[in-house]
Amino acid sequence: MANFKRSSAGSVEDGFEDSLQYFNVFPYEKESKDMALKYGSVVQRFIYLLYVCCTKIPFIGRNDLWMSYIERTIERYGLFFTGAADEARRIPSLRAKNIFIRGYFADKANFDHIRPILLSEITPKYPCLDDNRDLYEAAKRKNSVCVSVRRGDYLSEEYKKDFYVCDEDYFKKAIQIIREKTDHPTLIFFSDDIEWVKENMSYDDIPCFYESGKDPVWEKLRLMYSCHHFIISNSTFSWWAQYLGRREDKIVISPSRWFANPQWHSNLIDESFITIEV
Repeated sequence: MANFKRSSAGSVEDGFEDSLQYFNVFPYEKESKDMALKYGSVVQRFIYLLYVCCTKIPFIGRNDLWMSYIERTIERYGLFFTGAADEARRIPSLRAKNIFIRGYFADKANFDHIRPILLSEITPKYPCLDDNRDLYEAAKRKNSVCVSVRRGDYLSEEYKKDFYVCDEDYFKKAIQIIREKTDHPTLIFFSDDIEWVKENMSYDDIPCFYESGKDPVWEKLRLMYSCHHFIISNSTFSWWAQYLGRREDKIVISPSRWFANPQWHSNLIDESFITIEV
């Protein structure tokens, strides 16, 4: 893939930042301009502008069949786009000079063949923070369990109907499975609402640790993937934590569906996961 560049998701002021800068990834460049127009060939620029125009025409842009046909047509010219809730579509092998990729690509088939490289590169540049030494040591224990509790905007009226699937009952069932399948587990909770977790998810017979919720992304991810087993939410962050987990005998428990919206699909639920009906 020639001249690969990464476009940042947005400004820090908008709540986004380029988190890859904190990891030992292959050198890359950031570009804030439209890369297809800046780096594309004449044909690619024309095709891209045609695509943009089509998305703005109501009877085409809102028609799934039309857009699916158009997107698959432009792929042959090295432009590959997909949405967040599309069924996973795999990046094609093309010989265009520049290939432009935009999307979520929530299917490990796109990158499973380079997993060893990802395990090497997606490691923080910095040592564990002093405040997290005990937590880090707990994560490295034999039967540590990363429990990812995603709440936040999933509980809002705007997003609940599409995303909220992991309720309290889900986590109770998942922890019971861990009790049955592991000896002397240690639960380590990670959440965007850690105070709620502390109040509602504690167990007298299982050691429990709680990440502060204030750690930088590189520290949080390392703490999570250092665990042995995983109880994940329908959160891509927790999915990546389990994917980067080093243990080959790990247990991963997930919801049976990724979205509450029945019209949305995802390939993030691996056949090796233990799923709980939600």
